[in-house]
Amino acid sequence: IAAGQSFWLGLKLAHEPEWHTYWKNAGDSGLPTELQWQLPPGLSAGSIDWPAPHALRVGPLLNYGYENTVLLPVPGKVDKDFQAPASGMVDVRLSATWLICRVECIPESGEFTLQIPVGGTTAAHSSDFLKAQAQQPLALDSKGLASVQPATDSSAKVADDRLTLRVTDLPKSIQGKTLEFYPEDAETFRHAAESGKDWQQRWEGDVWIAEGLPLSDMRGETPQQLAVV
Repeated sequence: IAAGQSFWLGLKLAHEPEWHTYWKNAGDSGLPTELQWQLPPGLSAGSIDWPAPHALRVGPLLNYGYENTVLLPVPGKVDKDFQAPASGMVDVRLSATWLICRVECIPESGEFTLQIPVGGTTAAHSSDFLKAQAQQPLALDSKGLASVQPATDSSAKVADDRLTLRVTDLPKSIQGKTLEFYPEDAETFRHAAESGKDWQQRWEGDVWIAEGLPLSDMRGETPQQLAVV
């Protein structure tokens, strides 16, 4: 941890078999995990850098979340005028809440403390962070590469409470395959709608087309931008 630099924190959740926690958009039910950090002066923590989730069907409901083991990474920043404590250790505290579900759901919470050496390195969990980074959704530019800009030729049209989506420049490794559709906004779509039954998907060359994605009856105002995985 050095002045003007960045670092990573994270909460690692190891789920018991058949249990799960939730993504930023929990879907039809559930709640996302929340993290509240208490850091010394000169350090700050950002929002969770959510790994891509997977679909979790429970009866007639569809949720988005995680099973097995997942690390929720959080980027941290160090102010330019940061002064290392005399002890050489930074004390990090975390208050976390999450909802753990199988069929029934249990709200859980934890209070955590961590001491990080300012002048040393703590690389014991580097493989967990590398795995979490590999699970990050990547934004697409016009060549299908990681970028902060969306794919420029993609489009979305709404008619009769359904959305038709055309996505261009997807990686060649997934072209021609059946894809999943995970909206980041919790209130726009009917999450439990099934591909091949409630809406259709197909490929036209390298363009993925999703037709008839049903919008939620409970949705509010249509967002100006649509973020999906």
